[in-house]
Amino acid sequence: MQALAVEIIKQIDYNNKSIALRSDGLVKIHLNINEEVEITDVIEVVTALEQIGRGKKFPLLILSNKYTLPSPEARAYIATPESDPYASAEAYVIQSLSQKLVGNVFMKFNKPARPTRIFTSEEKAIEWLKTFL
Repeated sequence: MQALAVEIIKQIDYNNKSIALRSDGLVKIHLNINEEVEITDVIEVVTALEQIGRGKKFPLLILSNKYTLPSPEARAYIATPESDPYASAEAYVIQSLSQKLVGNVFMKFNKPARPTRIFTSEEKAIEWLKTFL
């Protein structure tokens, strides 16, 4: 039996960010920047999530470019429950050693308030996120 293709139901694009509600119930966030992610970027994403999901919580698939890293302030903010009331879980797909190192610091010291995992495979991240639907 062939898997059904995942469609984009609704999408909001900013200069360097794309937030899309998928037909499988996940929200895909692509940070298309090669610089630090700041708190203002996080707030833009959360605003888009509110508009797309109308207040509902979704598992988030977060993708970025190889050199995209959150600033220390953004990491601390992202870990708080208040930072994103529309996320039921977060899966970050990383591409570089620097992202892995920052991700490990985030998980160990910032201790995210939501279920959060770091993956090197988008497929494995999606598989894990689907357990939160």
